[in-house]
Formats: sequence, structure tokens, C-alpha cells
Amino acid sequence: MRAWKWGGATVALASVTAWMACGQSGPPEAEGIGKAEAATVTLGEGHCAGVVVGQGRHVLTAAHCVAPDAGNERTNFEDGRQLWGRYVFVDRGRDMAVLELEAKAPVAPLEVAEGLPIPGAMLVFTGRHDRPGEPQRVMVERWGRCPSLPDVPTALFTTMHGVPGDSGAPLVDEQQRVVGLVHGGARCSIAAPTGGVAPEIERLSREDAQPLARRPASAPR
Repeated sequence: MRAWKWGGATVALASVTAWMACGQSGPPEAEGIGKAEAATVTLGEGHCAGVVVGQGRHVLTAAHCVAPDAGNERTNFEDGRQLWGRYVFVDRGRDMAVLELEAKAPVAPLEVAEGLPIPGAMLVFTGRHDRPGEPQRVMVERWGRCPSLPDVPTALFTTMHGVPGDSGAPLVDEQQRVVGLVHGGARCSIAAPTGGVAPEIERLSREDAQPLARRPASAPR
């Protein structure tokens, strides 16, 4: 059984059943964690992470992971499979980027929540599949300004313990929705909220039937 790390303590996964289930019927909490882990990918040679979203043809990641002249990018999945894609949306002020894959991902995508997690909310950070470690139960401490997120008045200050390379990895809520991406800060504890790009993910998913070559990439902001 996997265990949770929270504030330096280890908490058995069974003890958070009520938090994950929230009194609603649905898959067991371990299945939910497994889904989030499988949807979390690494990019290129592992410089950053991302998460499969929408209808499974897009990966959401941090814009600071994207080089100004970025073309194609390789996405690496937990089971060793890989897909190539290209960036179709880059917003550096909010530190959000979307990679469109050449084919549908071999994992179930996660939904992007439209709202913000409130201070005190508990989230999950599963980490990267290529690094040892257990999922973290993370608390949103407050909203605030972060100098490296100039267009975001409500950056998420959390209790997450991350390391370089975690950038772009998702924080998910009890409904397994992406609410933030690892941005940085002390111990990589600051996350960029993803609610503002939920409409963009929906738009890109609607256009999914069009061939990649026919869709121009959005210009970086």
C-alpha cells in the first residue's frame, strides 16, 4: 500500500479514504491516485513534467518549460510509451502551455477545473513517474502575487515539497481535476492556477477532429 507524505509525516493511504471519496460513490481512492499518476508525463529528456487533459490529445505544462524556438516535443508516459507533439498555446504571463499530441494519449486524461481551490483546501501532488517517492497531500495556504507570474493575482502558495524538474506537474483536487501546475518558489511550493486556461483546453478539444497540420499554433504571449 502506498503512503502519503504530509508535513514530514507519513500517513497511511487508507486513512484518507473519506477525503478522497468526499462521501460520494466512485472509484476507490487508490484508483483515483493511479489515474493522476498515469496522466502525469515528462517532457523531452525529463526537464519538466505535464499532464494529459481534455480528450486525451493535449498536455498541459508550464510555459517556462517551453523554449522560445520550441518546435516538436516528446512526451514520455509511465509505461515507457512516447508521443510527439507541438505547442499550440503558450502564455508566459500565466505560465501555461498546451502541447498537442500526434495521437490520443494511452492514458485517461484529467479534467481541468474552472475555479480556484480555496485557502485550506487539500490537494494531491503525485510527483513524476521517473522519480522515487510517494504522493503528497498538499494544503493551499493562501493566494498571492508571485513576481514570476505577472498576470496572476492569485498564485497558489502551498505546502508542497517539490524539486527542480517538477515544473508543469499537476496538483489535483478531490475530484481528480487539475487545479494548478508546479511553478516554483521556495522548495517549488508555488503553483500556477489552471482555471483560466480551462476554456482554452475545451476549445482545443472541440477542434480535435482537424488534422494537426491544418491548425496554426497560438503565438506565445
